[in-house]
Amino acid sequence: MLNYSLTADDRAFWTKNQYLHLKQPFSVEQTQALRTWTDELARWPESPGQWMKYFESRAETGERQLCRVENFIEYHEGLHGLICGGGVFDILDELMGEAALLFKEKINYKLPGGSGFGAHQDAPAFTTFGQTYHITMLVAVDHSTVANGCLEVSAPVPAPGLLAQEADGTIDRTLESQLAWEPLPTRAGDVVFFDSYLPHRSQANRSERPRRALYVTYNRASEQDVRAQYYAHKRSVFPPECEREAGVDYTLNAGPYNLGNPIR
Repeated sequence: MLNYSLTADDRAFWTKNQYLHLKQPFSVEQTQALRTWTDELARWPESPGQWMKYFESRAETGERQLCRVENFIEYHEGLHGLICGGGVFDILDELMGEAALLFKEKINYKLPGGSGFGAHQDAPAFTTFGQTYHITMLVAVDHSTVANGCLEVSAPVPAPGLLAQEADGTIDRTLESQLAWEPLPTRAGDVVFFDSYLPHRSQANRSERPRRALYVTYNRASEQDVRAQYYAHKRSVFPPECEREAGVDYTLNAGPYNLGNPIR
């Protein structure tokens, strides 16, 4: 349960910057539980038709290592309670300006040697079902630092709406070099809310420690509950490895489902 009430300063910062960093709103016990649950998901087997595990190639060795797990709340009571708890929605409803609904959930593991994520806005990846606005809640499972590839943001956004993009949907390289990027280190148990137009990126994990983080995205209730449709469509065009057909290059048609990601 997230027990936090937004302050006037929080609201003002959100309005100006499109993100909000809450330091340690979860108890020590809750943070430890999140670590335990994150470890549990990493041990789950690859299971066709259920949760979705994605992998990357470690930079130094090329070995396959876990990058992400998603589509798991039906299978994990504790994470379901955290993600769909009333305290989270109290904050989201205020930031959103109306009631919010769960859109999707994932844990990015970014283990040692894990790659970074290209500079992007989330909005291009979330438009498949006609929705226009989302807010993501990041919950730090581990301490994140510059060394292990913490989130970097550019705020306030230089112009409303979508920025110029490369063909793959990431931010135009020239524009990216002109933006002012700020590392956003977090401690385990910290929460960061950011909207789908905030430019963000992260570097590779060059440390010996993981930088695991829960990322949960919500949409406006007025734009309908499409979570089941989202995962059904993603599974059809960019399935986890255990569901793929041999010889098919799924990255060619992944489109918004692999925006800025190192997932292979």
